[in-house]
Amino acid sequence: MANSTHSLTVSDRLPAWAAELARKYRAGEASHFLLHYNVYDLVRGRNSYQSLLGFLQRELLGGKGIVLYNRSEGITFDSDETLRAFLAQQRVADPLLNISSANQLPRDPARALPMIERFLYYADRVAVIINFLETIFPAGEISHLSSDDRNALVSLQRWLTHPRLMESDNLVVLIAESLADVHPRVRENARLASIRVPYPDENERREYLGEFLRAYPISKVEMNPDQLAQMTSGLNYVHLRSLLCAAQYSDDGLTYADVRIKKKEIIEAECAGLVEFIQPRHGLENVGGLKEAKEYLRQIAETIRAGNREEAPMGILLSGPVGTGKTFLAECFARDCGLNVVEFRNFRDKWVGSTEANLEKILQLLQALAPIVVLIDEADAALGNREGGGDSGVNQRVFSKIAAAMSNTANRGRILWILMTSRPDLLPIDLKRQGRCEEHISLFYPETEQDRLEIAEAMARKNLSRHSITDWTPITRNALHLSGADIESIIIRTRRLARQAGRTEVADEDLQRVAEEFTPARDEMAIEYQELVAAREATSRSMLPERFRGMSGADLAARIEMLRLR
Repeated sequence: MANSTHSLTVSDRLPAWAAELARKYRAGEASHFLLHYNVYDLVRGRNSYQSLLGFLQRELLGGKGIVLYNRSEGITFDSDETLRAFLAQQRVADPLLNISSANQLPRDPARALPMIERFLYYADRVAVIINFLETIFPAGEISHLSSDDRNALVSLQRWLTHPRLMESDNLVVLIAESLADVHPRVRENARLASIRVPYPDENERREYLGEFLRAYPISKVEMNPDQLAQMTSGLNYVHLRSLLCAAQYSDDGLTYADVRIKKKEIIEAECAGLVEFIQPRHGLENVGGLKEAKEYLRQIAETIRAGNREEAPMGILLSGPVGTGKTFLAECFARDCGLNVVEFRNFRDKWVGSTEANLEKILQLLQALAPIVVLIDEADAALGNREGGGDSGVNQRVFSKIAAAMSNTANRGRILWILMTSRPDLLPIDLKRQGRCEEHISLFYPETEQDRLEIAEAMARKNLSRHSITDWTPITRNALHLSGADIESIIIRTRRLARQAGRTEVADEDLQRVAEEFTPARDEMAIEYQELVAAREATSRSMLPERFRGMSGADLAARIEMLRLR
């Protein structure tokens, strides 16, 4: 029930998250709040940008005595008046207590939290702010927590459920960057209102950039304010300030290259190796062979570039044997889309709760960076499945989070997932269904001389600075079933052979000699299996080689089962 004594300072310039907190508090809906995500950024106040703690104290919680706590600094106060009231309350509860200043107050949670709790119960118009919450209530099994950690957990749960706090004009604000790092007994408590502090959107970035550049002009800026605001998606105010300050001391001012490089550095540093920011150098025109797949992907790229994002697929599955160029094709397609590109790195960790926390940070980053293309190589190993494997359910939780993110229709045209694997049969059907990976494109080794010639010429452009090769038949008419990777390996060996002979230009005889000696290092039965499962996976029969088009689903399944048993 709403309490008429509930009040917070209200301003027309309150950020949306702060307005939500104020509304819930004034209505009596909640008195405990957990702020998370972009909590260590600047906040736009009435007259300036300031830290979150400064904004809470000066602009949102005006008129309340404020008690602040974290493990490092212990208990601190907004004023001497609040300190005196706090100490007086402690002496009432324990007349023998010998504490005369804030420096003598305990810092460890087991002793500090009960004192803060006592002040909350009996004082009036008090706000408590607890920062770095994950260091006080870390995620993990209760049986793994120390005795002091369990006591602290009980203290907070008692705060959340105590009727006295619900009827008072006091409130508690908890702050943590990642929800997954906080103990589930805290973050999932129904009495705790969880509020996400988002990254600034394009309009907010434009406003901040404009104010900064008016106050601190930069001699040369290659882009206009709208372009700069758009290019800096995924950066918060602190990141923007760092970017602009660096540009002030650059002879070139602020260039497109500066923004791209700085953005890459910041995002990869923030994610601590969880994702890699990709800058593809080639488009689909640089891909040799794969004519049908290139044309199909080119149509999707044109749809995205034209802004018809409601027609874009939610995800694309690229499957096929090893060496067919799945990763290169995906990067070239992403460049043609004109979007940011990131690739998942290894986000799994051995520590309890770390894997889920890493994944949550990645998924939040993707929302901030959108529109974006997400590349996941070896997807069958990276994404997990619904089955447990003695990992306390981590694999299942990871799978559930990724599946939910991939099927969120609000992200259509904003986040495009591209999964790559040579074993699509190992991917759970849940990830491959329509609404997640809607387009299944299967790649195969080049079937015709023309396909092999296109790949050979593309690899020569990529890897040979000079050559005089006119006869490509050692590759195009090779009796071996060469993959794109095999052809590239042959081209690179010709360069080495020419250099060892003291020549800077690769000649026909170099190609002839290398092609005659080359033997692919692979298991032909495994390749056939990978081709069969890729053929079964394809959603467009026109992209299949002729030898697979006449096979029914039952024929493919029978041959796959026979090879699997062998």
